[in-house]
Amino acid sequence: MNVVDVEGRKAIMRDCPLCEEAAAESPHCKYSEKPWTMRSCKGCGFVFLEVAPIYEELEEDYAWEKTSVDREAKRRKKHPLLYKLSKSTRWRLHLFKRKKIDDIAGNYVTQGNVIDIGCGKGGQLEALSDSYTPFGIEISKSEASYGKEFAKKRGGRIEVNPALDGLKNFEENFASAIFMRSFLEHEARPKEVLQEVFRVLKKDGVAIIKVPNYACYNRTILGVKWSGFRFPDHLNYFTPQTLRKMCIDCNLSIIRFGLKDRFPLSDNMWLVVGKGECK
Repeated sequence: MNVVDVEGRKAIMRDCPLCEEAAAESPHCKYSEKPWTMRSCKGCGFVFLEVAPIYEELEEDYAWEKTSVDREAKRRKKHPLLYKLSKSTRWRLHLFKRKKIDDIAGNYVTQGNVIDIGCGKGGQLEALSDSYTPFGIEISKSEASYGKEFAKKRGGRIEVNPALDGLKNFEENFASAIFMRSFLEHEARPKEVLQEVFRVLKKDGVAIIKVPNYACYNRTILGVKWSGFRFPDHLNYFTPQTLRKMCIDCNLSIIRFGLKDRFPLSDNMWLVVGKGECK
């Protein structure tokens, strides 16, 4: 990956994170927002940001807790009607019970070490029952500081690191569950992270992934105004097909990925993977 300068900040040039097709060989995506160029890979169809801020820049300038509020406020002010439409068509309309990651985990593992990648302040880990030992990985020092004390009291810890470095600090077959809720779309090297997830998971462990669904109807209808576009911290734009393929390419088996998990009227999708045979 080549380091380049973007508006006075360091960034890296990326080829397709899924199939490694050279970015220059693929066309620009119409949703690009200068200076952040999106590409639609001509080899596998994966949509990604060609230039990605380095981790230090993400922590200081593009951290989720800094950008999410600003982005939401700008969308609400600039496009009030479309903002309401997007909210109303996310189809949480009691059609399906809104998913909670601890509920999903409880269907597969009831105890053991749990790693939350991109754990923020640790609220998701803190909500787990005492049968789980909480571990977290968080790049933001300010966010991670909130969860360190409670994790230590319960026998765990919070790693203040980029995801890949943090995972490498865990031994093989360590985790009963790994959470990646609203994380993988931010990761510059998603396949390398998923390969580490495979290594760190126990044989009967699961990883639970939530990402925006680029194939959803909201994106088709709203176009560039879709809530899933966030520049430059959303680096990867998954469809059900590309998310499934990336996981399988990393030897992770599909445990659960039904229609309710990838419903096209929802902005997001959920996937449960493990080390066993694909279902």
